Amino acid sequence: MVEVTMLFNTYGFMLLFLPVFLVAFFIIRAFVQDQIKKEAALNILIILASFVFYSFFGVRNTAVLCISLIINIIIIYRIGKSKKKKAWLIAGIAFNVVLLSFFKFSGLFFPVAISFYTFNQISYVIDLYRGEIKEFDIPDYLVYILFFPKLLQGPLEGFGSFDAGIKKAYEEELDWEKMMRGLLLLSMGLFKKVILADTFAKAVEYGFSAIPNLGRMEAILTAVFYSFQLYFDFSGYCDVATAICMMMGFDLATNFNSPYKATDIDDFWNRWHMTLTGFFTKYVYIPLGGNRKGRVRTYINVLIVFLISGIWHGSGLTFIIWGAAHGVMSVLTKMVKNARKEKKEAKDNKAVKIFAAVRKAAAVLGNYIFIMATWVFFRAETVSDAIGLFVRMAVGGPKPFYSTFADGFRLDEIWYIIKVTPIMNYNFAWDLCLWLFLAAAVIIIFFGKNAIRFCRECKINMGTTLLTAFLLLWSIISFSGVSTYLYMNF
Repeated sequence: MVEVTMLFNTYGFMLLFLPVFLVAFFIIRAFVQDQIKKEAALNILIILASFVFYSFFGVRNTAVLCISLIINIIIIYRIGKSKKKKAWLIAGIAFNVVLLSFFKFSGLFFPVAISFYTFNQISYVIDLYRGEIKEFDIPDYLVYILFFPKLLQGPLEGFGSFDAGIKKAYEEELDWEKMMRGLLLLSMGLFKKVILADTFAKAVEYGFSAIPNLGRMEAILTAVFYSFQLYFDFSGYCDVATAICMMMGFDLATNFNSPYKATDIDDFWNRWHMTLTGFFTKYVYIPLGGNRKGRVRTYINVLIVFLISGIWHGSGLTFIIWGAAHGVMSVLTKMVKNARKEKKEAKDNKAVKIFAAVRKAAAVLGNYIFIMATWVFFRAETVSDAIGLFVRMAVGGPKPFYSTFADGFRLDEIWYIIKVTPIMNYNFAWDLCLWLFLAAAVIIIFFGKNAIRFCRECKINMGTTLLTAFLLLWSIISFSGVSTYLYMNF
């Protein structure tokens, strides 16, 4: 396997690639006066920078990307020029689906980000056919597909809104306040990934590799910690991608909005990977009939979408079970909502505020438990492993933590402080870092403000500047333990 050296959480990207790109971007934007020439130069800069960025993932990955681009450009050109537009549309969708399916199911190798750039190309082909894209322009198309902040994990933003946003950024002037807000968000994103997600990952890796030996608490925490790992990993990526665009002068499509605060499964999918939900809604659910053909057909369409989503995330049975579970829960949720709506129309009963708050908290907790349980199938290598972890939750008994399970939380910068205090005289000191990380994660996930919203609304002052410096420095010095982003595997 080719070693990846150009992820967001690497020295090469943060200390060399990103600063050079931003400086070049700002220089061109400031000193090229002719708008047409400026747009062309910035397009070329983004295309070249994105190719350089992706080339670090190896020759095979780059070759597949180039083949996909070339064939899609030919198909897109024919859609615009040929009288047989629908035939070329079908050919375009078929090519992209077959290409993605081949690498997903053949076992040959799985090209980095192929799911994301393939879905973006499908959306471009369909939108062009529908007339939502008025004119095919190769540089604009390449910028849309290759733009490096969103290349690896999205968002799956439509061409129209993305193109309008980045063209607006081409016309902006350097805004130091936006730069500071972007740096703050970038530091938060890196902290989520490098300090939180990758620390939880150590316990998760041990937990799923030693399922038969886990005690009850270890088994439960393995599932909880994986839900936290995936949350901070994906949230961190979204924050960094949005931060880069914020510094450039435009808003990337929101893709992550505190999803564990959701009160039901539909609310969750309106907060988690939001643009993927939008993609499936626009290009799968609505063409199937959406909710226009009665409730039974609506429920069937929902199940189909979630099964496709499960297969998109992975080819194994565990992903199909995960998708099916979310589909069934979504259908049940819609049934309950429909029943409540009908009941409310007959008799409108308003609950008191305190009862409403308790009910909402219970809904959030119940929904999180369901999401956490289904993530077990998402992470497990086999269905047997997933079931085995649930069994250990029930019969594992009150075993103490294995040292390997808790060791990963003892980061030197925290552990050294604990060791020189009287806390070390107590037995619980050895697991204290684990509980500190758990408490911090719960506070951030369930009670904290969304990072992107916070950075857009907060006052830029000495406090936020120090927070930016602290989180950025802590994250960068921890890059030596770098790991890949989880959603790159899907």
